[in-house]
Amino acid sequence: MGEAAPFIFFVLFAAGIVAIILFAIRQAAKRRAAWAELAARLGCTYYAEDPHNIPESHPHALFHRGFGRHAYNAIEGRVENRDVLCFDYLYKERHGSGKNRRTETYHFTCLLMRPPVAFQPLFIRPETFLDRIGEFIGFDDIDFESDEFSRRFHVKCADKKFAYDILHPRAMELLLDCGKIHIEAQGDSILFYYTGRLSLPDKVEALIRAGVQFVGMIPNYLIAGQTGGR
Repeated sequence: MGEAAPFIFFVLFAAGIVAIILFAIRQAAKRRAAWAELAARLGCTYYAEDPHNIPESHPHALFHRGFGRHAYNAIEGRVENRDVLCFDYLYKERHGSGKNRRTETYHFTCLLMRPPVAFQPLFIRPETFLDRIGEFIGFDDIDFESDEFSRRFHVKCADKKFAYDILHPRAMELLLDCGKIHIEAQGDSILFYYTGRLSLPDKVEALIRAGVQFVGMIPNYLIAGQTGGR
């Protein structure tokens, strides 16, 4: 038994690795099926892989982090007369050095939309403890009439008036209901995302509905101002 022990341990270890791999494969298949079902219910098209080379074709900071950037499980179509592109996304980063060097994978659930106005670069994310420390040394963000919103979210935009126009009371109320949502918007592209893979169908559909609502709340005077009143 003593001589056979290393072999037995190796077999058990290998079996454990195989079980983990098979479990991951099954979970991935279930998630693909859930994405496809949601796409069908919303009248959208499902793609198992990135249909538009998303990380390379959009300017958002999220798509420039790390390496191994990969969009997958995408659904595309129109929801409540708005074009939507919703998908899982990941990138990788290496940390440490030598024997402690490791690769970590970061997962997100994303929604891309085209707003009816050209956006000034606008960044909205959950506020952190470090943000609150930064306020004391002059790295303040934009504050709003809603104290709760200002406490919950860190907002950056070079054009404060534009930020105030976009984040009016109804828009702030919507985002407060969205939990730890992130928004990166510039030009003709707006990205909504959450850290981690949202559950399907409820959480992903809620993200899509929230994005559609947010875009629909953009004030008409901004749209008219950029279209010359047409």
